[in-house]
Amino acid sequence: YTQAECLLFFHLSGAGNLFLAGDPAQSVVRGVEFRFEDIRSVGYHIAGDRQDLIPLKPKTVNTNFRSHAGILGCAASILSQMFAQFPDSARQLGKDNGLFQGPRPGVFHMAEPQTIGKLVAEKMNGTVILTHDDNVEQCKKKLGGYELVYGIRAAKGLEFKSVIVLDFFSSLPNDLQKPWREMLLGRATDDFSIKHPEVEGQLKLLYTAVTRCIERLFFAETLSSISGDAFVRWMTTTSLKTPDGALSTRAIATMNNITNIENMAMTQDEWLASGISNAEAAEAEESNNESSAKSLLEKAIYCFKQAEHDDFANKAKAQLESFTFRCKILTARRTGTSEDANYHKDTEIEGSEIMAKLIQESLLLEARGLGKDLQYLTKKIYSSSDFMQKFLIQKLPGEEYSY
Repeated sequence: YTQAECLLFFHLSGAGNLFLAGDPAQSVVRGVEFRFEDIRSVGYHIAGDRQDLIPLKPKTVNTNFRSHAGILGCAASILSQMFAQFPDSARQLGKDNGLFQGPRPGVFHMAEPQTIGKLVAEKMNGTVILTHDDNVEQCKKKLGGYELVYGIRAAKGLEFKSVIVLDFFSSLPNDLQKPWREMLLGRATDDFSIKHPEVEGQLKLLYTAVTRCIERLFFAETLSSISGDAFVRWMTTTSLKTPDGALSTRAIATMNNITNIENMAMTQDEWLASGISNAEAAEAEESNNESSAKSLLEKAIYCFKQAEHDDFANKAKAQLESFTFRCKILTARRTGTSEDANYHKDTEIEGSEIMAKLIQESLLLEARGLGKDLQYLTKKIYSSSDFMQKFLIQKLPGEEYSY
């Protein structure tokens, strides 16, 4: 707001009755630069001799009650770029902390507009599209007339459950494509703010778009651009240094598979969390419902594959193979098949191979369970040997063990 507008607020509410909150990094209205000091100066003007009516110095609130940590981490990364190149652009209020953990944003690079249109129409209906204000009508047409397309400036002050920031970079002016690339890839020169002052406002605009989101945030670029390609690399890799010179230990966002509508409806972090939940549920079902446990493990494998997390997918596959094998042993014992000599030999070989996989994947509790089941067979084959108990089962952690 301008000082004139703030003065109007004071007159309407009365001095001493006005509560204002703001984020100077979200000053995206053209021609207006919000600063907390402006509020106090208006208060001095209206208070006259009443010093008690002058607004107190602003208090800083760093707990965010709207967005989760995955979104706030992305917002903080954008601010770090802004303060590195434009240190006087806004008052540095410190990093926001979320009350909840959440998935990192997802990135759709070179996504077909028709695919995004289908996504928001079928899988993510109600998702809000944010773009440059002068690009709204064009984006609506790209998405087949989808109505929930907002200009970022027009959306300031609003909040949405799910947001896709669409074509932010491919819509930037041509003369700013390379400056954005140099900044994001850590190659900006000391005079960057002097040569490219427009980037400051664009960073604030991007930050404002990100902070509109409550739960699920995506970035989508339908066209290749110099700045967009650099942004995707900056967001989804850990090979670039942060503005303070340190190497990132975790990517800001995850790359999503644009050819898979079902995959695009969730970020990699969400797929990973879903896979873990299914795997944990399968463990709880093992002793109660065999078919349910197998089904849950199959779902976990699928989720891990969608998350492109090979390590967890391999663990779940080994867990499923072992559980299926143990069920077969139990069935054989019930039906009397386990009394066959050839069965003992074949089962021992298969069990040893599965045991090796479990240990390789560090699934030690499952390995212990398999070892106990195999012990029944080995006693029949090697009646005088306590090898399994002495050298394997006792070496594996007990039920109190946790990963």
